[in-house]
Amino acid sequence: MEFLYPNMLYALFALIIPIVVHLFNFRRHKLVYFSNTSILKTIEQENSKTKKLKYIITLIARMLFIAALVIAFAFPYKKDNNTINNNVDNLIAVYIDNSMSMQSLSSEKTLFEDARTSAMKLVENLNQAQKYVLLSNDRDPKNEYPMNKDEMLIRLNEMKTESVSTTFEDIYNSLSFIRKKNDFNSATFFVYSDFQNNTVTSGDLKVDTTIQIVVFPLESDFQNNIFIDSVWLQSPVLQKNMTNELNARIVNETQNEIKGLPVNFSIDENVVAYTTCDIKADSYSDVNMQFAIENEGDSKAKVSIKDSPITFDDEYNLVLKVRPEINVIEISSTSNSQQPIANSLDLLFGGDPLINYQSMNQYNIDQNVVNNAQMIVLDANVNETLQQTLIEFAERGGSLLIIESQSHKVAESQTNSYIYNHLGIKPVDFDENETKVEYIAKRNTFFDDIFVKLPDNADLPMIRKHIRFELGKNVQNIISLQNGDPFLMMSNVGKGKVFVMSTSLDEEYSDLANHALFVPLMYKMALIGGNVSELSYTLGIDKTLNINDVSLNVDDRISLKSDNVMYDIFPMIENRSGINYIYFFEDLPSSGFYDIYKNEDYVKTVAWNDNRDESKMSFYDKEELSELLKDNNLNVFMMVSPVEAQGRASDDVVENIVNQSSLWKVFVVIALMALLMEILILRFWK
Repeated sequence: MEFLYPNMLYALFALIIPIVVHLFNFRRHKLVYFSNTSILKTIEQENSKTKKLKYIITLIARMLFIAALVIAFAFPYKKDNNTINNNVDNLIAVYIDNSMSMQSLSSEKTLFEDARTSAMKLVENLNQAQKYVLLSNDRDPKNEYPMNKDEMLIRLNEMKTESVSTTFEDIYNSLSFIRKKNDFNSATFFVYSDFQNNTVTSGDLKVDTTIQIVVFPLESDFQNNIFIDSVWLQSPVLQKNMTNELNARIVNETQNEIKGLPVNFSIDENVVAYTTCDIKADSYSDVNMQFAIENEGDSKAKVSIKDSPITFDDEYNLVLKVRPEINVIEISSTSNSQQPIANSLDLLFGGDPLINYQSMNQYNIDQNVVNNAQMIVLDANVNETLQQTLIEFAERGGSLLIIESQSHKVAESQTNSYIYNHLGIKPVDFDENETKVEYIAKRNTFFDDIFVKLPDNADLPMIRKHIRFELGKNVQNIISLQNGDPFLMMSNVGKGKVFVMSTSLDEEYSDLANHALFVPLMYKMALIGGNVSELSYTLGIDKTLNINDVSLNVDDRISLKSDNVMYDIFPMIENRSGINYIYFFEDLPSSGFYDIYKNEDYVKTVAWNDNRDESKMSFYDKEELSELLKDNNLNVFMMVSPVEAQGRASDDVVENIVNQSSLWKVFVVIALMALLMEILILRFWK
C-alpha cells in the first residue's frame, strides 16, 4: 500500500494526545463531607478491573479514530491494482478541448488550465512504457502519433487555447483511426471538455468497442455572456462619402436585463459611431449606426462592446470595401440592330464616373468581364450554358435584369426557359393591349431610399405590349399593371437578385426608358448587385475565399499574412466555373485581419471572426451527457462529476482512476466506527 500524500502521515503524532490524557488524570479531587454515610449505599459498586478495561477500550477507540482519519487524508492506494488497461498494447489518448469557451474561469483558473493540469497528473502516474496521443481541436499532426511519457508532458505543456471548436464525433473517429493505424489492441480515451450543446451529436459516430472512455465534464463558475452575434450593412454596396447604415445584433445570455450597454464602431482604429442598447434577459437587440467612408479600397472596421470574463466575442471584425466604380454589362441579341436597350442604358450610365457600362454581343462574351460585373442586363434569348452562368452570377451576389425581347410567339420562342424554370415563372401569352403601371410595392425593401413620398395620382409609365407571366411562390411582383399582370418581378437567388421585366425598353413597347421611374430603378439594381465582397469570414466554417477580383496567371502565388501575429501561409488556388478561389487546408490561428498578397504585391484585406456558436452558454450536464453517450453504445468507463473534474479534486480522481484506490473510503468508515464505539462506551457503560 502506498500513499498519494505521504506527508499527511506526520499527523499520526497526534496519537500521543489521547495517551497522555489517559495516563494522567488532570482532574482535581474534591473533598465532599457527608453527615451520614448511609446514603452511599445507593452507589453502584464498580470493579476496579472493569474500570481499567473501560479506559483501555476508550483509549483504543480514540487512537483508532485519529489514525484512520489521518491515513484516509493521506489517500492510500495499491500500486499494482489498475482500473485501466495499463500495458503497452493499450493506447492512452487525452483530448483537451482548447476552444474559446474553455477560457471561462473556474474557481481558481480557466477550464483549460484545469484540464491540462489534470491531464499532466494522469500521464505522470501511468506506466513509463505507455504510449500516448494528444487530441485537440486544432488537430495538430505532431500530437497525433504515439509518444512516450516525456514527449506527452512536453506537448501538454505547450498547448494553447484560441482554437476553433470541433465535435466529439470527429475526435472519437480520429482516435479510432489512429488506434487501428498504429496496431494497438485497445485505447483509453480521457476527455476534458465543457461539452457545449453544439459539440456533441451522434450523426457520424462510428462505435469502436475497444475504446474505453473516461469523461471529465468541466463547468465554469461564470456561465453568463454578452456577445456580438452578427453584423450587416443596410446597403451591401459602399460608395465614397455616401451615408450607409451598419446593423449589429447583440445577444444577452444572462438572467438579468442589460441597460445602456455601450456599442462602438470604429474604422481604421478611429471611432466613427457610438450607441447604447438595452437587452432583455436571454434575448437580443439589434442596433444601427450611420457612417460614411472617405477613402476608396479596403478599410478595417470593428464593432466592439465590453463584457467580462468571456471576452473573445466582444469584437466583430469586418472589411468595408469602397469600389471606385460599378460594372454594368448589357448582353444584347444580334438580331436587334437598333439595340434600344443598349442606347437607353448608355444614355443613363455612360456619363456617370461611378458606373462602368459595357455592351457586348451574346456570341462574343468576355467571361472575365462578366465575372467582375455588379449588374448584368440581358436582352437576348441565350443558350442554356450562358443562362446557367448568369444564374451562378446572381448566386454570388450579382444583380441580373432580364428585359423581355419583342417576341410575339411566346410558346415557340421559349425565351430563356432555363432561367424561368429556375425562378419558377412561366411566360404564357403576349398582350398587345395598351395599359399602364398602376401598383408599386412601396413597402418592399427594394424601394427603400427610392421614394420619399409617391403621390396617389402619380403619372406612371405607359405599357403598349408585354408578356404575361404566371408566377411561382418564390417570385415577388413588385410593380403591377392595371390589368393585374406583373410588370417587374424580383426573386432572391443565392446572395443576389434576379429581376424580370415583362416588356422591352423600345418605345414601341413602353415609355419606361423616358420616364422618371427608369433612373432610380436601374441605379438601385446596380447598387444592390454586385459580387460584393464578404464583410468577414468565420474560423472553422469558411474554408474558401472568392478572389475573382484578382487577375491570376499560372505562375502567380497567393499568400495570407496576419497584421497582428507572425503568420504567413500559401493556400491552394482553385478555379470553379471561371471563378478563382483560395482554399485553406487548416484553420487560421486566430481572429483578426489578414492581408492577401499576389506574389509580393498587396491585393486586399479580409476579416475573420471566431465562431459565435462558442459564445452560447448552453452545456450538457452530467446526466444528459451520460445518457447521450450511452445511447450511442459507447464504452463509458467513468463519468466524473464536474466538481471532481476541476482543481485539486481532479488529482484524487486521476489517482483513483489510475490505481482504483478506494482504500481511503475504508479508513473513513473505520474512523466513523471508532468514534461511534467511543460514544456508546461513554454513554452506556456505567
